[in-house]
Amino acid sequence: MSTYVVMAPPEFGDLAGDPRESDRLLFVPDRFSFLAFIFAIIWMLVHRMWLVLLGYLALTLAIELLSGALGGEAAGVAALTISLLFGFEAQALRRWSLERKGWRMIGIVDAANPGEAELRFLNKEASLMASADKPEEPEEPEEPKPRPVRAPIVPRVGSERVVGLTLGPETRQ
Repeated sequence: MSTYVVMAPPEFGDLAGDPRESDRLLFVPDRFSFLAFIFAIIWMLVHRMWLVLLGYLALTLAIELLSGALGGEAAGVAALTISLLFGFEAQALRRWSLERKGWRMIGIVDAANPGEAELRFLNKEASLMASADKPEEPEEPEEPKPRPVRAPIVPRVGSERVVGLTLGPETRQ
């Protein structure tokens, strides 16, 4: 199962669970993105992540220049490391880009795929809306139950009462 973050566009309004408007919701998975790992630049272009693309290009250029100065297999290891890190953080960067454009997070859902995530989210929202529509019956205040009165606990050692760290009053002469 994956966790999906439900994002709503800026003009969506307060009707987060309205089934007629659900096609505008975006369910962003919170997991490793294999396509972002393999095709990072194309993935960013498809999702219109322009600032992330500029940062990615600047970072890869800097690391490639640095690894080129080191020589050997450093360039390949650096490229693989950057791609792997981007695969892990791609969906978080996608949510960040959407939030910069005015989208807002309206929920989190656990599901096996995006279709199941949409069904679970809409069912949860429908049940919340139905419970909000029911008129609340006034509850009668319950009378507080009396607490039993207990005798205070007095520490004793044998028949002597303990006061602080000593036994009763001092009896030394």
